[in-house]
Amino acid sequence: MPLQISRNDILGIKADAIVCPTDAVFSGSGGTDRLIHQAAGIRLDEACSRLPFLKQGQAVHTGSYDLKNCSYIIHACGPIYVDGKHGEEEVLASCYRESLDLAKELELSSIAFPLISSGNFAFPKGSALRIASDTIASFLLDNEMDVSLLVYDKESFDSANKLYADIRDYLTDHLRPKHDSVSHHIAKREEKEKVSYELMEEAKFSLGKSESYSYNAPIPRFEPDESFSECLIRMIDERKIPDPEVYKKANIDRKHFNHIKNTKDYRPKKKTVAALAIGMKLNMKDTNTLMERAGFVLSRSSKFDLIIRYCIEHQIYDIFRINEILFEEDQETLGC
Repeated sequence: MPLQISRNDILGIKADAIVCPTDAVFSGSGGTDRLIHQAAGIRLDEACSRLPFLKQGQAVHTGSYDLKNCSYIIHACGPIYVDGKHGEEEVLASCYRESLDLAKELELSSIAFPLISSGNFAFPKGSALRIASDTIASFLLDNEMDVSLLVYDKESFDSANKLYADIRDYLTDHLRPKHDSVSHHIAKREEKEKVSYELMEEAKFSLGKSESYSYNAPIPRFEPDESFSECLIRMIDERKIPDPEVYKKANIDRKHFNHIKNTKDYRPKKKTVAALAIGMKLNMKDTNTLMERAGFVLSRSSKFDLIIRYCIEHQIYDIFRINEILFEEDQETLGC
């Protein structure tokens, strides 16, 4: 998955590079900064002592030394938050851009970020996550790299945002039990049993009246429905969308996307189908068609399904924003 939000320890994740949020003099005094320096050992301290001072928004790399899960440490000097009126957002975005550009220069295929400046530097976590997500997403539109963004708590989400509030209200309305009485459940069960009995009797009657029925009659031939891959290719062609635009906006790795397209009997996960629907900006009708080809439906009783349904019905196709909401609601995020 090109961009994955996860709850993980920066020292426990495997990537070509991890990003260490630091200050101008590489003091190793911040929370994540201190942990990385302690784990990487004295040689990291010695290497940092030879580096020139960093300006806020700049990034530089060193080796990983005693760290085994990465090859490089990229040190990014984040802004100290004052009031949001001193260019803090631009500086924070620069931290992510410079780190990503450096990883690209080093020809790395994966990088992991903590939420820079959201600890001791007091940057509001909701805003810090939005800036990180937007900056990384912009980079991934033109580049291929696996990026992990590590978020430790729900305070990192801008829960006061109108979109979050609207979706929470939508989930509350649809997941609230509509009938609690025992009599209602009994009545519904009896109604289902009655319908099933009537259908069975109708089928028996139809068979009894069919005088031309014969065990030797030829078996009707049915044309099979198009496969999921065929349906996907058709929809892409109909919309004249370039493949890179589809898989990037669906947060799907290029190799995996090509495998999906070129494997006729490919059986995707539901989250992959949802990601492709978002990437192609499908309406609800076409999304349901794509889901059916993969053997799924978007129900009205699943939190994951309801979030996807709400976003498509309201034409919200920013997959990274959708993934933030799914992650906050403890659901699987989109892409692969």
